[in-house]
Amino acid sequence: MDKKSFINSINYEDKTTISSIYDKIMLAEKCGRTIYVNEFLPPVIWGTVLKLKTQLTVDIEAYGVFTEAERRMLVFTSSYIEEYPICILKITNKSHFNVLQHRDYLGAVMALGIKREKLGDFIVNNNECFVPVCSDISEFVKMNLEYIGKCPCDVEVIDNIKIEIPSANLEDIIIISTSERIDCVISALCNVSRTSAVDLINQGKVLINYESVEEKDCTISENSVITIRGYGKFKYCNLVGTTSKGRFKIKIQKYI
Repeated sequence: MDKKSFINSINYEDKTTISSIYDKIMLAEKCGRTIYVNEFLPPVIWGTVLKLKTQLTVDIEAYGVFTEAERRMLVFTSSYIEEYPICILKITNKSHFNVLQHRDYLGAVMALGIKREKLGDFIVNNNECFVPVCSDISEFVKMNLEYIGKCPCDVEVIDNIKIEIPSANLEDIIIISTSERIDCVISALCNVSRTSAVDLINQGKVLINYESVEEKDCTISENSVITIRGYGKFKYCNLVGTTSKGRFKIKIQKYI
């Protein structure tokens, strides 16, 4: 695949990033070495690149540490991948009075002047937060992140082999929908009209299994991951029944 075709295959505004990825693929092919993209990329990039790998001459993997990670690092290789240039940080909130949310941890780390692309998904568990970061910034974060808002915190680099990292927290909810079509499900999930749900889809704000939705009338299969920009991330579980008016009761798990 030539560079122009590769760039045009990925629906992402920053074409410089896509061009750089192609150059790394070509470098891995030419040198026979393992080449990493030293950033955590959104699914619109890594998902499309994985689809294109049958047209390329190197193996491609996408890794984000956590199961169902949204942001992942791409690697191009013709050999066995031994280790990714990723460190996992454990950030502990030392305050006994304030509960911190995902946005608090993310905001505090980015306030250090770190680009979002250098950070993977944030998993919050009680007063702890786990986040994979590019290894070249791990010590900087460890040395400089002392407070999150007014809450003092500790930061340590952990070995994911020796410590059990929690998975994402999921909250079970039941939604009522007139159909299992994506526009109807989005309408129920976001508590908006179907017209507004279609607008979200048309604006590219709805992803199923990390891929943009192109048809508003497609149905969702069980265990699909739904990401709605501005509203959150969900897992579509299954149909659990109907209401007296014939509407569908659908079990959803919300990532919290």
